[in-house]
Amino acid sequence: MKKIAFLMVALLMVGGMAMAQGRGHGKNMDPKERAQKMTERIAKEYSLNDTQKQQLLEANTALVEKMSNRSDENKDKRAEMRKEMQANRDAYEAQLKKIMTEEQYASYTKDQAERQKKMSEGRRGPRGGASDAQ
Repeated sequence: MKKIAFLMVALLMVGGMAMAQGRGHGKNMDPKERAQKMTERIAKEYSLNDTQKQQLLEANTALVEKMSNRSDENKDKRAEMRKEMQANRDAYEAQLKKIMTEEQYASYTKDQAERQKKMSEGRRGPRGGASDAQ
């Protein structure tokens, strides 16, 4: 169950950042801009009200800043980094659950499961087969 939750949150972050950044425009985006883009996308997709949107912006800002700090750490500390990232994602999920209504959160978790499924299917797609043939 924890692995599924971890993957769902990872997909949210990767998907959210990729969508928020567009095609190559977000490479130099600072954490506040990235959090704002994530907030706008989620607020629009799940019809959040202004109060929910403000709370989500605060949660996204905290998460993006924590995640951006991880790139500065030593790569030898991967296990420690994974634990920290998982804790950050768990805290983020808990905040989302408090911010969103039950219906919004149910829709969010359903969408995350679908994104995770698409991503795992993509790994087994044509590119995976082509690289195996080489």
